[in-house]
Amino acid sequence: MAKAINANHKHIEDVFKLIKNTEKAGMLTHSKLDGLTGISGLMTVGLLQRLAKQLAKEKNICYLEIGVFQGLTLVATALAAPNLPCFGIDNFATLDPEEKNKTIVRNRLHEFNAKNATLIDSDFEEALEGLNDYLGAKKVGVFFIDGPHDYRSQLVCLMLIKPYLHERAVIVVDDANYPDVRWSTKDFLLGHPEFKLLFDAYSPAHPANMTSREKEKHRCGWLNGIHVLIRDQEDILPKMFPPTNAGERKLYLNEWLAHRLRMAEMAPESLRLADAICTNNKPADKLSRRALKNKYEKNKDRLNLLFDDRNVFSKDLPLSRFNLI
Repeated sequence: MAKAINANHKHIEDVFKLIKNTEKAGMLTHSKLDGLTGISGLMTVGLLQRLAKQLAKEKNICYLEIGVFQGLTLVATALAAPNLPCFGIDNFATLDPEEKNKTIVRNRLHEFNAKNATLIDSDFEEALEGLNDYLGAKKVGVFFIDGPHDYRSQLVCLMLIKPYLHERAVIVVDDANYPDVRWSTKDFLLGHPEFKLLFDAYSPAHPANMTSREKEKHRCGWLNGIHVLIRDQEDILPKMFPPTNAGERKLYLNEWLAHRLRMAEMAPESLRLADAICTNNKPADKLSRRALKNKYEKNKDRLNLLFDDRNVFSKDLPLSRFNLI
């Protein structure tokens, strides 16, 4: 038992040192990385690289990420640990208005000769539910979450990966500035005390709302925030949770109130119009009205079948059932 505790303690200290080294030196340089671009903070990339190199010493272990975008973290990590199988899951359903990111990723995997990297072209939930089909007997040593940042998606990533995690697995959660991300991490930790928050970092705003100087500063750091979770079954670390406040819980109450409305899926367009109306921004008002109307016209036949409010989508659900032996 003492040996197990000592091994776990050493692992926690090793990961702590890797984080400190990353904060000093940032991303690991590599001559082959010239021209590789993406939207992750360089310290985030550097930490993934160091974790992959460290855990590559274990047998039957791999790196896995949710959200590949244009391949920055997948390629950079694969090149830093060339003997470690690296997998990236993405179906490129978001952040890809020109539908070019899948091609960019495939080209970069070839261009940078990242032979140990594999793109899993799939919805992340479907891939995680059948992860053995892709990983075989391998366990995930480094798990990077950078997919959809809504509360449920974040929590699903944390929940579904559990059976596939190596005993010394490290989970890195990107974009921790978002309340949805902070709350999902906190709730996961509350329900799974064998995991601890080892490190978190935040920036004062989303990069989209920073000045160019601020953006460059935080791009060289953790950019839009980060959580690092580690398994601690011996309870060596004290409990620590991401900062949250009760006021943010109203976001989830509003989410329920909005989702039951007939026009729920048009909420983003509706809020942009509301903003333009309330601020008397006439150009934005005109554009927002047009966008809202266009989306409604495309979907009105289906939307008009719904109730004005309290849509619960339970029509086809069973009235009752048993789970029989």
